[in-house]
Amino acid sequence: MQQIIASFALKYRMTMTEVMIEIERTFSSMLSQWYGLEVMVFFRDDLQLEAVAYNKVGGVVRQQLIDFTRMSGFNTLKKHLEEGLAKAALLKQTNRYKYYEKELCWGEITARDSENNFHIETEIIPGEKILAMCPLNRIGLHERNTRSFSIGMKRAFHLRRIEPIMLHGTPRLKIVVDRVSKTLVETLLEDHLGSIAEKLTIRCTKRYVGHKSFVLTSKRLPKSAITAVTRELGEKMEVRFQKNV
Repeated sequence: MQQIIASFALKYRMTMTEVMIEIERTFSSMLSQWYGLEVMVFFRDDLQLEAVAYNKVGGVVRQQLIDFTRMSGFNTLKKHLEEGLAKAALLKQTNRYKYYEKELCWGEITARDSENNFHIETEIIPGEKILAMCPLNRIGLHERNTRSFSIGMKRAFHLRRIEPIMLHGTPRLKIVVDRVSKTLVETLLEDHLGSIAEKLTIRCTKRYVGHKSFVLTSKRLPKSAITAVTRELGEKMEVRFQKNV
């Protein structure tokens, strides 16, 4: 049993404890449905599964052990377990990635689908390549069909939304990015400022995508950072210094 648990843990990138909890949850739920009774499945200290059915008769709760070796339908249980593990793994992955929502990410444009949405390969978590989608309407008109926004180019994006979805019955992580958010202006400036950004406040008050952004800061910004951001976004920027931003 330990080998089976370890193989599931490796396959779904979960800990052995997480796999064991999901096995207990799935088996308890399925057996309760099959037997029409409350059934609790749990691991003993020797990592063997034990199932106990609880039946209330005349006000007295009776317990009955269920023998897994004589039970039919194990393949169905295994199928439901794999589905449960896939969903649990997705929720775990979602929680890890959700931390980075609304932040900046850099990604390479890898494809453009039939609806002209862009597919982006990025590393939101260092060392983990993952695909995101940038809808066509989340890209400025000034760069949608330009060479600087073509397949193979690396661009900056705002992490708009990260959520778990079911795609044709399979759990998937949906990552949506954009190029039109005011937050993108702020995070790009912070990215180019490095550690200096920790000592000041940056707020984009208005943004006319492809034309001009209006930014308030608590300290004066280096011209090099402003130039780098305007080049990346293809729009002008008006920066005003205001102590109480």
